Parts: sequence; structure tokens; C-alpha cells
Amino acid sequence: MDRLTDVWQTKVSVDSFSSLISVNIKECNKLDRIFSSHMEGWFESLKNLKVSRCESVEVIFEISDSQEINASGGIETNLQVILLKYLPKLKQLWSTDPDGILNFKELRSIEVYSCYGLRNLFPASIANDVPKLECISVLYCTLMVEIVASQEASEDNKDPLVFPELTYVALYDLPNIKHFCKGRHPIKCPKLKGFSIHKCDNIFIK
Repeated sequence: MDRLTDVWQTKVSVDSFSSLISVNIKECNKLDRIFSSHMEGWFESLKNLKVSRCESVEVIFEISDSQEINASGGIETNLQVILLKYLPKLKQLWSTDPDGILNFKELRSIEVYSCYGLRNLFPASIANDVPKLECISVLYCTLMVEIVASQEASEDNKDPLVFPELTYVALYDLPNIKHFCKGRHPIKCPKLKGFSIHKCDNIFIK
């Protein structure tokens, strides 16, 4: 759909898509974002998200700077699988660190292919709170510098970054990647069984 600029209308009730479990968007070249900031709460049941070959997409989840964590502690999502392929202008998955506004505690797999403008995969708050994440695959993302975005204020923080269920990591053809996570965070993956690295010549792993 080369003329499609928005998937979702703004003037509908929050529970309009309360039963939606799967979204697959492909070759919609005028889209610049997938979920706008007014949509928090719309996709609480969503389990699978696939976006591919959309030439103009710059962000997947738009987070407004004016949004605040509500009294219940933020919105829980049920998203389990994220697959992003051939999004040449994608700059970030989350427009800003959601930091509790949105929670992704059910996320199990995230795979990113050929997203040439992406510099990191996770904002810090998401990386600290994905207890069920099992698989990370990042391939052919030429500007990728780090998997977890660094925070200047926390670079000296020595609290561990824990992925309790992570079993497989694949990093392929990432010529600019230097760190999994910059700073002094110990990284703990007690169930890790496979770690595959290819053409990531500048990465430092300790």
C-alpha cells in the first residue's frame, strides 16, 4: 500500500483493538511509524508483530515525552515476538526510553534484519525488564553500535544486566558494533546455550 500513511485512526476508543493478537505490515512505503503515542493501551493483547520492507518507517513505538507512568505502574503488554526486516530508515524501536510507561515482560524473541539506520536495539529500561526473553538476532544492521543503549549517567553503575531466560544470541555483519552494553554492567545469562558472532570485528566482549 504505497499511499498508506496511517494504519490506525485516532478517534476510536482505547479498547477498539483489545483482542488483536497479530500484526503483519509489509511494503507500506509511506508509513513512518507503526504505533503512535496516543495508542498506549490499544495493543495490550498483541503477541506477534512483524514489519518488513517499509521504506519510510523510522520508529516502531512512539512514546510521547509528556506521558507519565500512571498509578498502576505503566501499561503491561503481551507482546512476545518482534520481527523487523528490511526497514532502511528505522532509527529506533522506541522513540524514547519508555521507562515504565510501557512494559514488555512477555517478550520472548526479537529479530532484526537489514535495518541499516538502527544504532541500538533496546533502551536501558526495556533491557532491564525482559525476564522471558529467549532469543536475540541482529543481522546486517550496518550502523548498530550497541545492543543495549547506554545511559551517560549510569555508565559507572555496576548493577548486573540480567537475562534469566536468554538461550540464543546471533550477531551477524555489524561492522560498527562495539559493545553489547557500554559501561560496567556485568551481564548475566544463566541459560545461554548459543552465541554466534560473524563479521563484528570491532565488538568488545569481556
